Amino acid sequence: MQPERNAAEIATGRWGYILPALGMPEDFLKNKHGACPMCGGKDRFRYDNKQGRGTWICNQCGAGDGYSLLERYHGWTFRHTADEVRRIVGEAPAPEQIKSSDDDARKVAAIRRVWAETEAVEKGDPVWKYLHKRLGLDVVPASLRYHPALAYKHDDGEVSHHPAMVAAVTYPDGKGATLHRTYLTLDGRKADVPAAKKLMPGKALQTACIKLGGYTDAIGIAEGIETALAASMRFGVPVWSCVSSSLMESWVQPEGVKRVIVFGDNDAKFGGQAAAYRIAHKLACSGLSVEVRIPEQAGKDWADV
Repeated sequence: MQPERNAAEIATGRWGYILPALGMPEDFLKNKHGACPMCGGKDRFRYDNKQGRGTWICNQCGAGDGYSLLERYHGWTFRHTADEVRRIVGEAPAPEQIKSSDDDARKVAAIRRVWAETEAVEKGDPVWKYLHKRLGLDVVPASLRYHPALAYKHDDGEVSHHPAMVAAVTYPDGKGATLHRTYLTLDGRKADVPAAKKLMPGKALQTACIKLGGYTDAIGIAEGIETALAASMRFGVPVWSCVSSSLMESWVQPEGVKRVIVFGDNDAKFGGQAAAYRIAHKLACSGLSVEVRIPEQAGKDWADV
């Protein structure tokens, strides 16, 4: 069997979680015209995922499948892309059989460098202003950090620098997977860049999440950071961010938790609702008490209501 054919077979129908897990921001994966993650065009790209192949089209860049999208976005070779996809879907060789590549080492070094450059959020800095304006939040969780001038690489190779909110995405055992970045302006708005929210290239993201504080025997989960914080403020329970609907489905409850509230998004095409009920079903089958809460208004999440 040809490698390309085998790669296509194992990924078909799975691009909804493969692409975010490999660092593709979900803002680009909404099956509607918008900014292109490769050329930066404002309204020329669409991710349509035909036949579950991760297909996309751009009026300037052309068209392709999920593999070509990852290749162009990250600058990877096909072989490297195929290996990364196999790792995500669980068909990679055992880790002990794989030697760490220079590329992997660079990713880890970049993640550690960015994290070391962050500072605790203080009242009046751009992260505090952003969360205060958006949510009315006064006390920011210690797991959210402030970077005063984080590099943003544009598709044309140009690099700009912006204040940013940085959050560690970690596994249940506390080990790090990658960093989530929200690029901001000095006055606390999202930066005017093609993708203001981005994951740094890192490890596979299944089961990883952003732990926004401690927990009791009850905990909530939501997709985005802002949604999780808003739900926590509204309902008085600790809520962690799963980053995206696809990653929400792989979430694993911490030890001692008996009750989980799933705060789903009210997506127009029901993606957020579907993910919320899938993880709710999984958790309920494991014996936990589970509740799903979704905003009444279509197109809204808990940060919007």
